[in-house]
Amino acid sequence: MHPVALAQVVVWGAGVFTLFAVSYFAVWLSRNVALGARYVTPNDGATLQVAVFEPGGFDLLPTFSVMVQVPRHHFVADGRREDAYAAKSLPIGWGRTIPEPFIVALMTYLAAPGRGHKVLEIGTGAGYQTAVLSEMVEHVYTIEPVEALAQKAAATLGDLGYGNVTVRVGEPSEGWPEFAPFDSIVVKGPVDPVPQPLIDQLALGGKLVGPVGSPEGPQVLQVLEKLPDGSVVVRSVLEVHFPPLTGDD
Repeated sequence: MHPVALAQVVVWGAGVFTLFAVSYFAVWLSRNVALGARYVTPNDGATLQVAVFEPGGFDLLPTFSVMVQVPRHHFVADGRREDAYAAKSLPIGWGRTIPEPFIVALMTYLAAPGRGHKVLEIGTGAGYQTAVLSEMVEHVYTIEPVEALAQKAAATLGDLGYGNVTVRVGEPSEGWPEFAPFDSIVVKGPVDPVPQPLIDQLALGGKLVGPVGSPEGPQVLQVLEKLPDGSVVVRSVLEVHFPPLTGDD
């Protein structure tokens, strides 16, 4: 377990993106009670498309208003940039993907990030959700087991000016005890059960969000909340499918 070279991982003193006004918003309901949404981003007028098949009463609009500030096309492979804002997951190599926008929004919402919060992300991937979280909290500590992905994500985040992110190559199940406790923990790969070190590193009142189940499935997106007395309550949200955090290129 080791940090990536400092210059590529931690970018100190740089400001996060200035928020832009959302120039367009439209929402409609289909006969299947699916929610579709499109948001024009400030990135060359690109439109972030979201397909929500089980809204569940979640108020995701504040999260979407943050997501449209993040240039998703910088986090995908050059050959897939035309799909960067589509309502689907995209491959990033090593058997991994950037989750579709709705899942990014839902997991971020369920983690309940806030100003002044310290967040641990397990599975940096391309760094897209890292960037979304960094717009909403004081600092994001993110662990990626695949060194090449960690290097690439750290470079992208640094180039884009996200100065409140620290990336580390390491074992996901061990968390990052040096900076615990965390107000929120976002797990981006299937676990079963949730590793105890991650639960131990969650602050009282904090929430851990992640897919629980085997890599082959089924997996359920769950929220674990640590109550003030240290006990943990678990809520299941919906079925998901995430690839494992380690895989073949």
